[in-house]
Amino acid sequence: MELTHLNYFLTLCEQKQFTRASNKLAISQAALSKQIKNLEDEIGTALFFRNGGDCQLTPAGKILESHCWRIKQEMLYICEEINDLSTTEEPDMTTIKVSLFLNDLEFKLNDTLSALFHEYKHLRINTIISDNIFKSLETLESDIGIGPSITNVPSTINKIDIYSNEYKMIIRKEHPILSNATITLDLFNDYPFIFFNKTFLETKTIYDWMAIHLPERSQEYDIQVDTTELILYMVNNTDTFSIVPQYLECHLDALNITSINHESLPMRVMSIYYLKNKYMRTQLKQVLSSFTNASFY
Repeated sequence: MELTHLNYFLTLCEQKQFTRASNKLAISQAALSKQIKNLEDEIGTALFFRNGGDCQLTPAGKILESHCWRIKQEMLYICEEINDLSTTEEPDMTTIKVSLFLNDLEFKLNDTLSALFHEYKHLRINTIISDNIFKSLETLESDIGIGPSITNVPSTINKIDIYSNEYKMIIRKEHPILSNATITLDLFNDYPFIFFNKTFLETKTIYDWMAIHLPERSQEYDIQVDTTELILYMVNNTDTFSIVPQYLECHLDALNITSINHESLPMRVMSIYYLKNKYMRTQLKQVLSSFTNASFY
């Protein structure tokens, strides 16, 4: 089994089509098909279910995929460790790839990432917008991931909490709820909730909170969206409500939205995620130390 075969195999795993995979590899579709067939013959079983133009991994293919990523990781770490032996006075430009959600980049992390760029003159920060930070790390698309803290972290990944922020409930300034002398949580039972779809890490945290503190409200009319802008637009123009991080309050001044605090609301903790067995380049250690105020050896 050659490394070239494994690279072709992983590319097909990602693209799920021979046409797309061959285009990404810059080889003909016939050449890719032949290499995959050779790999299957060598292993002695089919690796993909072919269904027209699409292909899905067989159980054997899934086993091979998990091992191939580990092989590719080790090859990458070997190259990075060798490159770290360089003792040139002027360090080479290094790129650190950071996966995160678009909303965190736009509303919170852009200033932090810009500060890193200015602090380390030979460091380039590439941001990768992803709805699955863990997959981005495991497939080597990114070096680190930044996102809301969760308890169920994959066993292959480390997590370090870096800062926290309160959540606030938000409604438009003419919302019927505001006509009440006292605003209690049960008043929200009759209004649709708008929040991120279930691919976002923090969605479960918020719905778990509502299950405890708003147990009688129905989710039938809830609205799921992909961006903070859509949340703010809907709250600004309808009788929906949402729950957002406190740092968004400065963006509410220009909108027809007010925030409501409640002592039971959870904290929004942000974390850095990275592979446990990842080789730590010097520049990557510096980036992690800047975020966490901890030393990495």
